[in-house]
Amino acid sequence: MTTHSPEARPGRLRRPLRTAAVAAAAVAPLVLSGLVAGAGAAPAGTAPSGTSARTTTYTPRVPFVARPLNPATTRDLRTYSATKRGGTDFKAACGTPVLAAHPGKAWVLSRPWAGPALVKITTTSGSLVTLYAYMRRATVTSGQLVTAGQQIGVVGHEGNATSCRLQLRVRSSGGRVVYNPTTWLNRYVGTPTPSRGLWGDEGFNVATFNMLGASHTAAGGNKASWPDYNVRLPKQIAMLEAAQVDVAGLQELQRKQRALFLKLAGKDWGIYPEDATADPENSIIYRRSAFTLLEGATFDVPYFNGNIRKMPYVLLQDNATGRTAYVANVHNPATTQRYPAQAKWRRKAEAIERQLVIDLRANARPVFLTGDFNERQKAFCAMTTGKLMISPDSIPSMQCAYPARYYWVDWIFAAGQSRFTTLSVDTSTRAKRLSDHPLVVARTHLAD
Repeated sequence: MTTHSPEARPGRLRRPLRTAAVAAAAVAPLVLSGLVAGAGAAPAGTAPSGTSARTTTYTPRVPFVARPLNPATTRDLRTYSATKRGGTDFKAACGTPVLAAHPGKAWVLSRPWAGPALVKITTTSGSLVTLYAYMRRATVTSGQLVTAGQQIGVVGHEGNATSCRLQLRVRSSGGRVVYNPTTWLNRYVGTPTPSRGLWGDEGFNVATFNMLGASHTAAGGNKASWPDYNVRLPKQIAMLEAAQVDVAGLQELQRKQRALFLKLAGKDWGIYPEDATADPENSIIYRRSAFTLLEGATFDVPYFNGNIRKMPYVLLQDNATGRTAYVANVHNPATTQRYPAQAKWRRKAEAIERQLVIDLRANARPVFLTGDFNERQKAFCAMTTGKLMISPDSIPSMQCAYPARYYWVDWIFAAGQSRFTTLSVDTSTRAKRLSDHPLVVARTHLAD
């Protein structure tokens, strides 16, 4: 493992800057056309540029603000009163699952008015807080990180409740600002959490992007009619800049592409593997203003017909918070006419990748895994079963809680002390003949 001296740089969250070469290559509709994001427009100041845009065919519920109860089986009694500064009661059958409206940290309290299982979900100091009262029991513990849509308890008839019901309260600014929960939900459901980050971290954007190797668009390649890599790459970099990506796992970054990437953007971006003689096809890039590379290494993963490829992982330090996280990037073999029957090698690759996450988690740091897995549900299940990891659009699950209608093989996963607040899938890359894979971007936040 390559080790670098830590170089923490205190300060507020940075906004990415473009290089002159990238700015010249950028065109206005580069990211927004074909972007798939959460339903609804994000409130001003709550979502990073490039991770929220018009809704298309994919509108995930998670990680965006969610209703705590299914409106089809519950009734909002609209009991909120501005003078009483309370909450809104939702009538529902006792035992009905109660879901977190947003990501954050859960605290289980007992209050006479609320009952013995009052759950409080906090975001960051002085920002959004929600409280869930009258519950029969909580299904989370104090200090547990939760994501939007995750079950936190069940409806009860506790405290001051006059029947089976849930009371939701919404606060901010240390409780000094009180919201009407009905109005708040109607405004924010399906949008990024309206808070100043999570746990004192304004967050960063992590991405996965298969760049489409230069050999594919060269003469004799399977996409020889597409523009060559030297035409595509400046526009691909511009997409990363427009989406304000801070860290990305890149697949199919062949040697010529790596050299051009460093020429165009190497001043602003670090890359691992750093050694120009190493296999660059699976690389991790990080914005130098956002992160410092502390360590880097590779691990062996079977590719076509079991041939071993070196896949990278790094330990990065966030320059704004000093917090650290591992990032690994992989590319598993596809089943093709030239390389049939590759499923067994994907299973072996997934097992190795899962074990790497377990091993890295032993260091008590968050772990992110990006990649082209050439698999949808099977890859998701391999990484998330047993609550090992989550994707931006999923909740922790012992079984395989595959997110409905996620059509792509390009994944971002996280394990440990982090939660996502946005997800976008930019599918315009194919129409622009830049890549046959989308640019997937999610905003994440690190906890202490």
